[in-house]
Amino acid sequence: MDNLPQLNFTYINNLPELIVKDLNANLVNIFLYSIGMVVYAIIVYKFYKNLAKRDIFSVDIEKPKAGSFLSKIWEFLLFLARSLIFFPIVTSLWFLLLSGILLFLSKSHNVEQILLMAMTIIAAARTTAYYNEELSVDVAKLVPLTLLGIFIVDTTYFSMESTIQKFYSVPSSFHIILQYLLYIVFLEFTLYSLHKIIRTFFLPETKHSSRNS
Repeated sequence: MDNLPQLNFTYINNLPELIVKDLNANLVNIFLYSIGMVVYAIIVYKFYKNLAKRDIFSVDIEKPKAGSFLSKIWEFLLFLARSLIFFPIVTSLWFLLLSGILLFLSKSHNVEQILLMAMTIIAAARTTAYYNEELSVDVAKLVPLTLLGIFIVDTTYFSMESTIQKFYSVPSSFHIILQYLLYIVFLEFTLYSLHKIIRTFFLPETKHSSRNS
């Protein structure tokens, strides 16, 4: 305890030199960590904001007069294009992005578990989007932001060697990826169809009021 004032005085006396010491390395570290966190946050934000939308696609194309036969054909073709072409493409991008994030930040799970987690998040977010979009937002951002928090608290949680090994294992799980994509396409097709049926036959006043507003 008697040496404490002397140690403090020595530290204060050497403070200018200590400030300069490793200054560049420390500033580079905080810059890189900040940029990495900002990029990750933006990616996650864009991801869950789009994933949580009930109506993902807004086609601004002039269509035939409402109520006509051509209008019904047009709506049916848009429905098929949305469900069988555009949505599978977008879902594949979501799945790749979320799986990549989980592969980087998940330490104890194998590739099959990570793929299951990624598709479960997408399926839950898409299902809740037809119930409440705000709930869907919370579901979509829960795991990515939680993993970010774990990584901030414990940087040893991330292992580059383990991540590379998992990426090398992905091709052997390609059949599982296709199974999950088929499932999510069928799920979205069913949810969208049920939503349209309910809006058309059971809630017609909601449809009319939305047109007038």
